[in-house]
Amino acid sequence: MNKLEEYFWNGNKQLAVHKWHHYFKIYDRHFNKFIGKNPTILEIGVSYGGSLEMWNHYFDNKCTIYGIDINSDCLNISNKLQTTNINITIGNQESREFWREYLKDKPKFDIIIDDGGHTMNQQIISYEELYGHVSDNGGIYLCEDVCTNYWEEYGGGLNKSTTFIEYSKSFIDMINFYHIRDNLSNKTQLYESFRKHTNSIHYYDSIIVLEKNIDLEVPRHSVRGDTPSL
Repeated sequence: MNKLEEYFWNGNKQLAVHKWHHYFKIYDRHFNKFIGKNPTILEIGVSYGGSLEMWNHYFDNKCTIYGIDINSDCLNISNKLQTTNINITIGNQESREFWREYLKDKPKFDIIIDDGGHTMNQQIISYEELYGHVSDNGGIYLCEDVCTNYWEEYGGGLNKSTTFIEYSKSFIDMINFYHIRDNLSNKTQLYESFRKHTNSIHYYDSIIVLEKNIDLEVPRHSVRGDTPSL
């Protein structure tokens, strides 16, 4: 078991954590590079507070964690954990105005985890408002529980155009920006910016992960060595 699995199954915890079992390997794959590096983390969806406690354990209390939730009861969680490196704010992730005000005094985040309300609008708006606030030096944007994109009660449905899953399929085109020969019209700047700031896209069962890194070079193709005559 990795460190997160060990904590979930066997660790001492004050607050409840509820996660799909396969998530822990995904988290560890993308987050372990930040251990010992004092990452700055934003998690949308505080709920019982157990995941905030889990991240703090995973990073050995050497991190700064921001939590967002719409439920004002979550403000009590920092006191329960008796720690000064977890900061909780009450806000609506579906409000662009909230995010723009909230981010004014916040640093770039090394990790953003969207574990909020899981509706289509919430996931899309949070991505649009927050992706530019992820560190360009290996930062991670992770949206989990995208299984709701297939559930009608959350506004989902297979191939439904308004889901975050369908929205995210344009990421594949954007990361291949330099190879597109069609006229992108007013999307050119958006596609090029995404390509220059995004290193990779990962799709898992119920999770989408974006990894950021600055790459300003246009891809080049080279041939080395002798080419045989055909």
